[in-house]
Amino acid sequence: MGVLLTTLRKDKMQALKEKDTVKNGVCSLLISAIALAEKEAGKPLSEEEELTYVQKELKQTKDSLAQTPASRPDLIAETQRKIEIIEAYLPAQMSEAELNEAVYALMAELQLEPIVKNKGTLIKEMMARYQGKTDGKSVNAAISRILK
Repeated sequence: MGVLLTTLRKDKMQALKEKDTVKNGVCSLLISAIALAEKEAGKPLSEEEELTYVQKELKQTKDSLAQTPASRPDLIAETQRKIEIIEAYLPAQMSEAELNEAVYALMAELQLEPIVKNKGTLIKEMMARYQGKTDGKSVNAAISRILK
């Protein structure tokens, strides 16, 4: 069993004791996704693989926040809390400056010119190297700022 899965199960028990239904729900969702993936893989997932599922859940929760009508402040507040809980399970996310620096370093390493043609290669490589520390949207934005 992965480290994250163990942590999530402990946190779920704590949330139950504290009657924290939002945190309990988030933990349950993440546990289900990771446990199912482990079952399908037939082996425990690596930390990076576990983080993929946490990021997926974060993206879906942010998407649902964006679609929540402004007339529902209760739902907005609950969704924002879910996002905070999910983010707590991810490593610190890279800042815009760190992303820019990483893109420049990668272009130098791979000897790529700053042209749009290289965007796909850069995105693929950045996502592979910084999995869990950033998301596709941020990487895409950083690369778009740099490429001509």
